[in-house]
Amino acid sequence: MQEVLKPKFLSSNFEFIHARFNTGLSLIELMVCALIIGIISATALPLSRNYVKSQKESVLREHLKEIREAIDRYYDKRKGDNPNGNDQEWYPKNLENLVEARVLRSIPLDPMTGKLDWRTISSVDPIIASSTNGVNIFDVRSQSDERAFDGSLYREW
Repeated sequence: MQEVLKPKFLSSNFEFIHARFNTGLSLIELMVCALIIGIISATALPLSRNYVKSQKESVLREHLKEIREAIDRYYDKRKGDNPNGNDQEWYPKNLENLVEARVLRSIPLDPMTGKLDWRTISSVDPIIASSTNGVNIFDVRSQSDERAFDGSLYREW
């Protein structure tokens, strides 16, 4: 029998490496990749939820500040127009009065509820009032029952 001579570059190591690259990824390698992707996504999801919640909290703070400053401007404007009037008369009757008096461009949405359902507090309401008598608007708060990162309720901000 005659022996077939192989070229020198086709040594056994080369054939093994060449065959190894042609087979693709092994099952263990795929499982490791899937595990790594799972771990990364499991840590990213809570982080993204916390990020969205913190953004909503900062928007809520901005909207509350904006409305409260508009109430103060409305109060000062009305007091300047009628200095002999009653303190209750100087506050707006509703949030639309702020827009009509041009101290607020538009009523912002409550970012926690996604609606224009601000809880209003009158100047004659008790400090810890669950509802208002609707005489005027002294302060606004969110209607949300959710808790902030610091543990406080949004409706108490």
